[in-house]
Amino acid sequence: MKEGILVTGATSDIAYEFLKNYKDKNKVIVAFYYDYEERLDDLIRNYNLNIVKVKYNFLNLEGIVEVLQDILKDIFISEVLHLSAPAVKQERFNKIEISQYNIDFSIQVLSIIEILKFIIPKMKKEKRGKIIFVLSSVINGVPPKFWTSYVTSKYALEGLMKSLVAEYSSFNIQINGISPSMIKSKFINNMDERLIEMEIDKHPMKRTIEIEEIVDTINYLFESNNKFLTGNNLLLTGGENY
Repeated sequence: MKEGILVTGATSDIAYEFLKNYKDKNKVIVAFYYDYEERLDDLIRNYNLNIVKVKYNFLNLEGIVEVLQDILKDIFISEVLHLSAPAVKQERFNKIEISQYNIDFSIQVLSIIEILKFIIPKMKKEKRGKIIFVLSSVINGVPPKFWTSYVTSKYALEGLMKSLVAEYSSFNIQINGISPSMIKSKFINNMDERLIEMEIDKHPMKRTIEIEEIVDTINYLFESNNKFLTGNNLLLTGGENY
């Protein structure tokens, strides 16, 4: 049985940086993605990684169990990194269609629920596993205006994380979250540049967080031998909303 890590949002800016520096060349990387496939091709070609590409639209989860059964029949997933999220759309609450909540919730929350329902029983049997949810600083303190759908899904993810910790920490499954503040990435391409600059200006450090700083924290959680390191939401806010 091979051992692997499963990554959702595997072609996101954070995942791409994380995988470029991934040290365990013996592990299979099961990469769920929707676009930017060329990033995975680059990782396979230039970084000598064993990547199983899984192009999947998390808006339709009907067949995901069959996909997992097929791909993971000879792979034990010991690590999960959940990054999948749609680009932020700013809109006043009364203007947001219910379809937008469905999109956010399906991509961010329901997707990982279906995946973990398949993976966690195997982690429980092996009595080991590590799961990282990439959350957001918007769930700490007062959230930004006009992000209602996104913020709601991130709070739901945090609730899922805490529930899983309560149920599975006794089986040596370590589950943690990371909540970074705003990142300059394709994730905020839909945002008004003036609003981005306003957010930077009011931040204590007068800048956005670097992707490398987030990846350092992901690596710390995966590589640490501290068995008590579970149930945390690590705030990467630079002193904002602490």
